[in-house]
Amino acid sequence: MEILTGILLFLLGLIAGIGIMLLRGKWDSGVQQTQTALNQCQQDQAQLKQDWQDQLAQFRSVATNLDEMSRHINSNIQEAESLLNKAPKTPSFPFFSKEATEILQSADSKKREKTMLSDQPLDYSSTKSGVFEGENLNKKQSV
Repeated sequence: MEILTGILLFLLGLIAGIGIMLLRGKWDSGVQQTQTALNQCQQDQAQLKQDWQDQLAQFRSVATNLDEMSRHINSNIQEAESLLNKAPKTPSFPFFSKEATEILQSADSKKREKTMLSDQPLDYSSTKSGVFEGENLNKKQSV
């Protein structure tokens, strides 16, 4: 009976050991799968965090470039407006008098139409007129 009890205890221990080993294998594989999934999630989270940081740096760079371009455009606009609104600078020693300069500045800058002159002035007429109509006195005296 002792041998039978020993064999039964041995078989019972063997069955219990095999059962524990199977349960532990299932438990370990579940834990290992969970650990693998956790590691994958952590890697995905780190990759997402890195992507976000890269995108934020890129957005910051674009925002800086836009800000610089905006400042440059605003300075160009202000410069153009100042050139447009700038009063004409008069020279320190004007060539014309003040009144003549004002008249010239206020005069129309349109070109005049050319007119055809059909009549010449009297001094340049084709016929003799005025002082030049008489005879030459020197010719009479020499004759």
